[in-house]
Amino acid sequence: MVLTLAEEEQWQEFSRHVEWAERFCLIILFVEDALLAGQFLQRLQNQLQGQVSSLHILKPSRPESLAADIFEDLRRCLVPHTIVPCWLELHQHRSPEWQRALDNFFARFNENRDRIRRDYPCPFIILLPVAYKSRLREIAPDLWSVRNHTDELRLSQQAPVRRSYHEYVTPKSGATPLTVSEQALMRPEIREWQRVQSLEMADDERFLVTIDAFDEALESGQWALAEGLAQQLLTLSHNILADEGETTSALRKLGIALDGLGNIEKTMGRYDAAYQAYVSCLQIDRELTTNANPQILRDLSVSLGKVADIDSILGRYDAAYEGYAESLQICRGLKDCLGDSPQALRDLSVLLNKVADIDKILGRYDAAYKDYAESLQIRRELKDRLGGSPEVLRDLSVSLDRVADIDKILGRYDAAHTGYAESLQIRRGLRDGLGDTPGVLQDLSVSLDRVADIDKILGRYDVAYKGYAQSLQIRRGLKDSLGETPEMLRDLSVSLEKVADIDSILNRYEVAYKGYTENLRICRELKNRFRVTPQILRDLGIALEKQADCLCRLGRDGQALAAYQECLPLLERLQAALSYDEYPERIAKIKQAIADLDK
Repeated sequence: MVLTLAEEEQWQEFSRHVEWAERFCLIILFVEDALLAGQFLQRLQNQLQGQVSSLHILKPSRPESLAADIFEDLRRCLVPHTIVPCWLELHQHRSPEWQRALDNFFARFNENRDRIRRDYPCPFIILLPVAYKSRLREIAPDLWSVRNHTDELRLSQQAPVRRSYHEYVTPKSGATPLTVSEQALMRPEIREWQRVQSLEMADDERFLVTIDAFDEALESGQWALAEGLAQQLLTLSHNILADEGETTSALRKLGIALDGLGNIEKTMGRYDAAYQAYVSCLQIDRELTTNANPQILRDLSVSLGKVADIDSILGRYDAAYEGYAESLQICRGLKDCLGDSPQALRDLSVLLNKVADIDKILGRYDAAYKDYAESLQIRRELKDRLGGSPEVLRDLSVSLDRVADIDKILGRYDAAHTGYAESLQIRRGLRDGLGDTPGVLQDLSVSLDRVADIDKILGRYDVAYKGYAQSLQIRRGLKDSLGETPEMLRDLSVSLEKVADIDSILNRYEVAYKGYTENLRICRELKNRFRVTPQILRDLGIALEKQADCLCRLGRDGQALAAYQECLPLLERLQAALSYDEYPERIAKIKQAIADLDK
């Protein structure tokens, strides 16, 4: 169902109230169009999917016990420390019996509003018939006065309107001149972009030069320059669209510009903005597939994957899996159509890994292993056919890691160590050949950690410590040279934790405490500075728990108790968002620790 522009504005206003709610929030929707209400519900479920809150849906069916049923349901679904929005559907019922039931429910709600606001600190979304609006004001005047948002979902007489392509993400106005560092100018693509700035040039040609410069700026960690170039690409693409009209070529350039914007927004941790850019790009690619050729189909596959990447980051795993699976289906179709070309094979291997990543997250290890192994086989074949180019070798190392990840999870440590060690050898070779580029160093640090993980499991603590320490040194250097992106900060936090783990195992608790404390500071910084994702909360929970464990060993019981008490609601909040058990053992352990320390 496509919303009209007015309905889209209604949805945006409604969703903001739900998203911003940190305590009791009363939202009342008076419904004439049940299909529109259903669309709001579906969108809200998608928005909340995988977040640390979910949606509790109530559809009462018995008017004679309406009030009792609702309040009992609310009591059962209450999760400590967690905002769980409640969606209460009362708009379908219009009989006199239901009218009396509604009157009774809202009279009780009105009388107990202060207790309800205290005991149920979450958004209440109540759907009612339009005709009940005046009655509600009469029955529950005090409740009406404290409502946060009210709207009417009316039947629309307006046909849905497709946005003009000029209404997609637009360039920021008043862009400042870009400053290019000496380090950036070492890249020939960026030098070429700077050279042509003063030259008269067609927008089409300037777009090609700018996209090359943008790619290099993004790869080399020149974030400010990449952001500026992304805005230039948007401006150029809109100019080309205005000159050429909605041609396939002009629309593809707009899609490329939106994809680039999404890439830099994602890198900087601005996931909502990245999602908006990627979705706009995906919408263009879907419309272009009416005249599909292999390149347009590949563009569509890439866009599906980019949108799914953000879904995965934000914990919307079902949506991510759906996007990756559709993209994988396109890749298999292109391979069947084009044959075993290197590009078709590489695209297929990438999507196999992404689908398997979600399977791994959701505990479907056999399915994940199967797809990872197929991807690894493809990449070994590409290496045999194409030789050891940097891209081919890096792809191979990634697949080796993925297969080894499953081996590690399933306790096949020798196989995991073999895979990780081969990957590490490749990445050391890439460093020798390419030098200390950010991408090479980041990959190397990951491989060092993974090999050390197995050494740690097998009790080779000195060897593990050496690998972790080398990885930590690399990540400190990357942070100093590239700045504090979410990925950079998280990588540093992981390394600090791993080094501290070995110190703790070897009874060096004061040293371990120092590492855990720095790790916790970074985790708090990530939570405070960037969009809170499930990963950020998981990391913060682990950091608090490990610091508390270390404080216990140091005899600092008061500080340990405070850390455990901060950790517990985080874990309960994370568990409440899941449909399967992941945290009960840790929750039980921390509750016991709190009880022991609080005696």
